[in-house]
Amino acid sequence: MATSEEGSKSGREESIMNKSVAEYFKNDFKQFRRVINEITGLDDRGYDNIGEITDLPAYYNHALLLFHERKYENALKVIKAVLADIDKLDEKLLQKAGLLGVNLYLETNQYKAADDLLSVLNVKFGGICKEILDVVDDEDVYADEEKPDLEKPDNPMEDFRRVFRLTMNRSNMLNGKIVVIPNRETAEYCILQGHKYYIGHDYQMAAKELAKSFKNEPITMLKQGEDENVCIANNMGLIHFNVRHFALAARFFQKALKFDQDGCDEVTKSLKNQLPLYCVGATKRIEIYYNLGLALLHLERPKDAFECFLVPLQSYQNNPRLWLRLAEACIMVYRQSLKEKEPKNIVVGVVGSGTHRKYILSPAVTKYAPNNQQSFAIPTPTIEFANLCLRNAVTLIEFHSNKLKNQKKKSSGHDEGISCDPSRPLTIEAFEKLRVAVLSAYSYVLLSIGDYVMALKYGKELLALENLPESYVVLGHLYCAEALIMLNKPAEACMYLEPKFIKELKGDDFETKNWGVKSLEAAQAILTYNLSCTLAIQGEFNLSKKILSACKHPIVFSRLKILKMYLELQTGNIDNCKIMIRLDTPQFY
Repeated sequence: MATSEEGSKSGREESIMNKSVAEYFKNDFKQFRRVINEITGLDDRGYDNIGEITDLPAYYNHALLLFHERKYENALKVIKAVLADIDKLDEKLLQKAGLLGVNLYLETNQYKAADDLLSVLNVKFGGICKEILDVVDDEDVYADEEKPDLEKPDNPMEDFRRVFRLTMNRSNMLNGKIVVIPNRETAEYCILQGHKYYIGHDYQMAAKELAKSFKNEPITMLKQGEDENVCIANNMGLIHFNVRHFALAARFFQKALKFDQDGCDEVTKSLKNQLPLYCVGATKRIEIYYNLGLALLHLERPKDAFECFLVPLQSYQNNPRLWLRLAEACIMVYRQSLKEKEPKNIVVGVVGSGTHRKYILSPAVTKYAPNNQQSFAIPTPTIEFANLCLRNAVTLIEFHSNKLKNQKKKSSGHDEGISCDPSRPLTIEAFEKLRVAVLSAYSYVLLSIGDYVMALKYGKELLALENLPESYVVLGHLYCAEALIMLNKPAEACMYLEPKFIKELKGDDFETKNWGVKSLEAAQAILTYNLSCTLAIQGEFNLSKKILSACKHPIVFSRLKILKMYLELQTGNIDNCKIMIRLDTPQFY
């Protein structure tokens, strides 16, 4: 916290500033914020046009308050205005503002900007970066003399040096530079070393680093505003998630949530409502719930995943990736309900006897019928809510598209992308992948709720994208074909299911996708089956039977039996139908 000594101002301004600092130390943040807003003239409605600053410490304090409230974008705008007059800052304020600026750049995924600011600070402090990098381990420096107590307020330069080293190592690591992390078995350095291994995809060494016994006193939310147990449990969950051990990952995320809740309870019990600034925004529950939701989605527990995703949604409504995850959970619930209703056999019963004996064939899956008694805007894992989620995702993608194009024009080769908390930033490549996934899911959902015109529109948009993976090409053709069939245009639907297109498929990315179609043969079987259905609708039963004979993959077997029975009935082959019934359900024959 910067005081009036670190900037020049009139007597009245000095008095107001010192009063705000007094409110800060009394932990009265309502009064502190009010006084800071009064001095800076800023509020939550506008940080874009900050004019010339006359009271640098006050603006730094405002940025610090926003940082702890986790409003990183706004805090960065304020600290940029402070650092714009970097020559006017004295050494103490420059240390604080500089480190805060670097951390804000890192929190907003602007790694190159963080590295540039560190270079400026290095020049200002006379090559401190080289001094820090030359010293591999602090233990070596103080081997033959008394080691200074970094926690004492009378040694601010050593404290700055320690924090600067951690920040610099983190920045260098995220910028892909070679980093030598000191071999000090403290929580902060072991977690940093584990992060380094994690970025390098050495997950075994990352887990080993996090499992060490630390020499320092435990870092707790009550004392430091961070909890090392929360960080370690969450990071262990991420390690297991990346090696596809989703059940273990979910277990670690649940542990992290428990540690986080225990830390918050300890703070509340000890301090009640008088929270110090470092405890404001200390909880990590939003990020952990997002991670847990992803793990549960991979474990095919969509209802639990949906509940987890609702937590970060309260804070990050402008994240298109989060809306997609919510929609995916809804779609999975819907698909599971369809699978339960899917007929397993051709015949489900018989009535009558002798010459009057009749077979009851499996009923078709019932068409979509909206529940008019429930509001679709209420967050529930339904296909209707998935429609709303994907509509939001499409809108946000269109909004971010122009922003990314402008960023690409200004870019100097370093693609930092768009902030997409609590998930990774949206780089240009990630943005295009997200667009593909959203359009594909939206077309499917619109088909499911019976909006065939819009389903065809988004299916065509999907197929119009450049460098579209072949798996999504298959889905785009299937969705467009089904939409045209439901619009009573089977002849046009056949154009998306041409035998030539089916034969030319290569299936390069089928096995790498987390979906049911794991091979080229499976994809060709699905397309062939749909082509046979389309021809049957057109009344070309013999041609449909001929094409269906080449369809032998197990993925379509349950549906294949019903279609074969239909074609045999249409062509008058009653004896073949009896043989099929005897083989499929001998108990009814």
